[in-house]
Amino acid sequence: AEKGLAMENAAEIASIIAKNQNTFVIVEVLKSKGTSKGISEGLKIMRKKAPETAAVIFAVNGEDVFFHCLVPKKLSGGASLRADEWLATFSGLLGAKCGGKDLYAQGSGKGAAHVEKALNLAKQYVDSKMK
Repeated sequence: AEKGLAMENAAEIASIIAKNQNTFVIVEVLKSKGTSKGISEGLKIMRKKAPETAAVIFAVNGEDVFFHCLVPKKLSGGASLRADEWLATFSGLLGAKCGGKDLYAQGSGKGAAHVEKALNLAKQYVDSKMK
C-alpha cells in the first residue's frame, strides 16, 4: 500500500511541477494521502524537470505530517535560502523532528491540524528571502 501511495504522491508532484513551469518557488500540500518516500520520489522528478525551483512539499496521513524541502545551489548562495532554516520556521508548529542541510532537508511530526498555518509560514519565509 505504501508503494502505491508513494507513486501517487510522486505523480501529484510531477503535475504540480507541470502547472508551475515558470515558478522559482513551490510551497504545496499534496491532496493525496502522503508518505515521506512519496515526497522524496516526487522531488527527484523536480530536480530533473525544474532544477532551478525551490520547494517545500507537505503531505498529510491521518495525524502525521511529512515535509521535504529542496533548494537549488543557485538560491542557497544568491538568496541565502537554506533548506534546514526554511523548515525550522514552521517545524515547531507541527511538533516535528527535522534533519538536513542547506540544499535538502526533511521532517515529520504529528501536527497535521496545523499544516495550513505551516504552509503560510513557509511562504512568508521564502518571500522574505526572495526580495
